[in-house]
Amino acid sequence: MDPHFPPEIWRNIFRFATFTEIPLQKLDWGPHSSSPKDAHRDLDPTLAYHSVQSALPTKKALTLVSRSFREMSLEHMFELVELFRTRNAQLLLDTIPPNTAVTDKGNSPTKWIKCIIVSLDYYQSTNELYLMDELLTKLLPFCTNLDAFGWKTLERVDSAEKIDRSITTLMESLPPTITTLEWLRYSPVQAFHSLRNHTTLRNLRIADISYMSPGESDVIIPSITHLDARTRFTTIAASRWGLPSVSHVTLDWIESPVLALFGNCRDTIRSIYFPDPWRCRSISDDFSRILTSLPKLETFSYGITVNLFDPPRLASPWLGVARHPSLTHIYLFCRDGLNPEMRSFSTIRGFFSFQLQPLVNSHMMPLTITIVDTGLIFERGDYREDGYDDGAKQRFFDDLSASLSSANIQCIVK
Repeated sequence: MDPHFPPEIWRNIFRFATFTEIPLQKLDWGPHSSSPKDAHRDLDPTLAYHSVQSALPTKKALTLVSRSFREMSLEHMFELVELFRTRNAQLLLDTIPPNTAVTDKGNSPTKWIKCIIVSLDYYQSTNELYLMDELLTKLLPFCTNLDAFGWKTLERVDSAEKIDRSITTLMESLPPTITTLEWLRYSPVQAFHSLRNHTTLRNLRIADISYMSPGESDVIIPSITHLDARTRFTTIAASRWGLPSVSHVTLDWIESPVLALFGNCRDTIRSIYFPDPWRCRSISDDFSRILTSLPKLETFSYGITVNLFDPPRLASPWLGVARHPSLTHIYLFCRDGLNPEMRSFSTIRGFFSFQLQPLVNSHMMPLTITIVDTGLIFERGDYREDGYDDGAKQRFFDDLSASLSSANIQCIVK
C-alpha cells in the first residue's frame, strides 16, 4: 500500500465497495427521506439475505490483499452478522475467551459488529429458540459498537410464561448503543419496559405483540422518533405507550383504540404512512380527522390498489385538509390490482382524478403529490392504442403527471 495514501481514504473506499443494503440501515429511517420506504418489502428477510451474500466476496477479497488491507477491512467483514442457526451464535460466542471482561476488546470480531439479524427457520424447535435467546444474552454485552438489532423469525410458542422470561431477559441485554430495533416476534408487552433506558434508540419496528392486560400498557420509550407497528394487537399496544419524541409513524392496522396515538403525539408527528390499501379503505372516513388533528404534519402516505371494479372511495375526506398549514407532501403507493378494463390512459387518469381531484380543486397551499410504483400499472396494461408502446413508459408517466397537476399542486408519477 502506498505509504503516502491516507488510510482514511482506503477505509472510505472499502465502505463504499462493501456496502450492504438491508432494512435496518439508518438511511431507511431518515426523517428527511424523499419518501417513506416501502415497508412491505422491508419485511421480506430474503432481500437482506441476498444483499449480504452479494457483498461477501468483495469483503473476503479485501482481507486477502495484504496485511494492511486485512487490518483495515476486517471491520467491514464483521459489521453485519446474520444468524440462521444457534450453531452460528455459538461459534461467534466461542471467539470470546472465558472470563473476558466486556471492556476487553481482544481479538473477538464482536468489537466490529454493528448490526445483528436473527433469521431462524420457523420449524426450529422451541428449545432452539430459547437457546438462541440464551446465547445472544451472553453475546450482546460484548458487541459494544452494535447499532442495530433485528429479530425476524415467526415462531411457535409452547409456554407463554417461559417465553416471557426468555424474551424479557434478551431485551434487557441489548447494548445501550443501538439506534435501531426491529422486533418481529411473538412478545409480551412487558419486555419493552427496558427500552426506557436506551437513550440512543431512534427507530423501532415491531410486530406480533401477543397479548396485553390493562396494567401492561404503561411502556415509555422517550427517545424513538420512528415507529413502525404491524398487526392488530401491536398497533393497539403501541398507541397506549408513552412516545414523546415520535415524529414518523407507519401503521398497517387502524381502528378506534389506535387513534389515541395521534391524540397523544399530535404535536410531534410529522409524517404518517398507512401501507395496506385494504386497511386504508376501512378508515377512509377517518383520514380527514387524523390529518387535521396533527398541526405539524408534513407528509401523508398510503397504499392504494388500482382496481376499477372496486375503487377506493377516498375523495370526500380530502376536503377537510384543503387548508392544512404544514402538509406539503402526499405519497400514493400503488399495489397490484389492475384489471383488463383499466387498459387505457383515460381510464387510469380517471381513477387517480377521482382519488385526488377534490384536493386539487380546493387546496390553497403548495402541495406535491407523488404516485409511486406506477410501473405496475404500465407493465400490466396495454396502452398502444393510446400511443404508448413498451418504450414510452416515461412519457406515460409525464402525461399522467401533467393531467393531474394544477396551479398549487404538482403531481409526480414514477
